[in-house]
Amino acid sequence: MATDPYELEHKIGYRFGNRRLLITALTHPSCIAQPEGGGNERMEFVGDAVIDLAVAAMLYQCHPEKDEGWLTQMRSRLVDEDCLASKARDLGLGDYIVLGKGEDKAGGREKSSILAGAYEALLGAVFLDGGYDVCHAIIKRYFGEIEGLTDDTNPKDYKSLLQERLQKEGIGLPRYEVTQSSGPDHNRVFSVSVFIDGHQWATGHGRSKKEAEQHAARGALEK
Repeated sequence: MATDPYELEHKIGYRFGNRRLLITALTHPSCIAQPEGGGNERMEFVGDAVIDLAVAAMLYQCHPEKDEGWLTQMRSRLVDEDCLASKARDLGLGDYIVLGKGEDKAGGREKSSILAGAYEALLGAVFLDGGYDVCHAIIKRYFGEIEGLTDDTNPKDYKSLLQERLQKEGIGLPRYEVTQSSGPDHNRVFSVSVFIDGHQWATGHGRSKKEAEQHAARGALEK
């Protein structure tokens, strides 16, 4: 069962003038009881174009020394299904999607294709409701990694990649546990271990729990 969709307004920092757009963005085509206008596929189409434009503009502005080939390659990495799905997971978007009963039972809330589509649809809804500038500001917050990209950067979410790998192997979900924290409050360093099937696989360190979890997941993937 989907969570109250209006919680998302607080999460993304935007209140819809027309909330029907938000509901449509969260309604997967598998759901029979769709709002007027159908599911979110048309809105997904709009969001796809807006994200492409905003990411292209950010890459152009942040990396004036890079040529067209590099910019194109990085944009492709940043807007592919895996990356968009990871951003949807960070937002907890799966909890808000309205799915048909069959798709819901089949684990649709964790499927990358559904999550990425809903993420695009959500931003498409913001664009249709508030315009490009508002939508661009939200996208900029979620794609903050663009400024620090290098030739070797893989902008994918290691936690999501680890989860997908384990699901393919038929293994249970990983569990993350903070094993240590040190330093003053303004300069805290966290150590997080990732456990798979009850066994500790790797430990990561970072200035935030989220960063440490990503490093731990990357270590587990490398093993």
